Order: sequence, then structure tokens, then C-alpha cells
Amino acid sequence: MVNQQAGQANLKMISIVDILSALSDDKAFTIYNTIVLSDRQDYKTLIKHMGITQHQYYSRLLKITKAGLIRRENGKYVTTNLGNVVYKAILLVGTGLKYYWVLKSIELLQAPSAIDSKEAISKLVDSLIDDHDIKKILMGPPNASTS
Repeated sequence: MVNQQAGQANLKMISIVDILSALSDDKAFTIYNTIVLSDRQDYKTLIKHMGITQHQYYSRLLKITKAGLIRRENGKYVTTNLGNVVYKAILLVGTGLKYYWVLKSIELLQAPSAIDSKEAISKLVDSLIDDHDIKKILMGPPNASTS
């Protein structure tokens, strides 16, 4: 029982800030994506391609691991369940970026002085965006603003 409590004391709740911080530079993000998308990891080639040192590579791996996104299993790094959820969220952000200018245009039409018809905006969103998740976000209830 004491060992179980000691193990639980070492568990730290991971925050969104921890995750964003772990992936905040392009090198760490590339390492994470490589782990998510690749069965085999040739870290020496990756390090050479990225132009970083082994120390920089492993310090980023440690940060990604501490954020709960990856773990070491049978001598290689694999994504955790949280890591898979985060990757899915990253894909959604990427899809949003694909529609960046469409989203900006819709924002202009949603302004109080623009079109006052939710139906017109709904038709516009439906005709310009083919991703169901993005449509759901745009046509769902408005988010609370911080004014």
C-alpha cells in the first residue's frame, strides 16, 4: 500500500500548457510527428536532417514524454492515448488553417453590421467548407467572448 501511494504521489496532472510547451518549437513538433507517423525511427538520420545535436534531440524527447504524449516501449517511442488525441486535435487545427481565408471571410459576414441571416451564413459555410468538424464548430453555439 505504501508503494502504491508513493507511485501515485509521483503522478503529476498534465496541463494544456505542458503539452503546448512540449510541442512549441518546430524541431520538437517534427520529432513528435515522426513518432506518430512512423513505425521505425532512425534517430541519427532525423537528427542529421533536422540539424540538431543528440542532446537537443533527447531533451525534446524528454519534454514530449513528460507531457504524456509519448512513451518508450520495447526500445522505441510510441504515442500514448493522450498523444493520439492531441494528434487528432493538431489535424483539426491544420484543417482550420487550410480554410484560413474562408474563415476570415465568414467572420466578416458574421460581424454585426454585415449579413444578419444565420441561414445565409449557414449556406455559405456549407458551400465553402467540406470538413464536418469545422462546420460543426462554426455553426455551433458562439463561444464566450472575453471583452
